[in-house]
Amino acid sequence: MKAEAPSGAKDRRTARLSAVAFGTFGAGLVLVGVLSIATGIPHQAHNMAPLAGPADVGGRLGEVSPLIAAVLAAGVVAWIVVMLATRRLRPDTAAAELMVLGAAIEICVVGAIGRIGYSADGSVLLAGVACLTGGAAVGAAGVLTALVRE
Repeated sequence: MKAEAPSGAKDRRTARLSAVAFGTFGAGLVLVGVLSIATGIPHQAHNMAPLAGPADVGGRLGEVSPLIAAVLAAGVVAWIVVMLATRRLRPDTAAAELMVLGAAIEICVVGAIGRIGYSADGSVLLAGVACLTGGAAVGAAGVLTALVRE
C-alpha cells in the first residue's frame, strides 16, 4: 500500500505567519479605505455625500450600511488573526472563517461602489479598489491558513 503524501505547508510556522500578515494587511486596508470613503467623499460622488457626524449615520443607514458591514467584517478578521497568531483558534476553522469574511467584504464593498463609484475625480473609486484589495488579502489569508496543518 502506498503512503499518502503529507498535505499542507512544510513549514507550518511560516504559513501561519504569512496568513497573519495577509489578514492584518487586508483588515487594515479595508478599515483605511472605508474611513477614506466615509470622510472624504467629494461632491461629485454619485448619490452619496460625506457623513456630517455620528447622528448622520442613523439617518442614512441604508446608504452607508454596506460600508458599516465591511468595517464590522474587518474587525472580526482582526480578531480571528489575533486568535490565529496566539494559537487559540484551529487553522481549519480560521481558514473557513477568513475565506467567508473575505467574500463578505468583497460583496459589501461592491455594493457600496455601486453608489459611489461614479466619482468625477476618481479618489473614491481608488479607496473602493483599496477595500476590494483588502478583501482579497483576507481571502488569501484564509487560503494560507488552510495550508497550516497541526
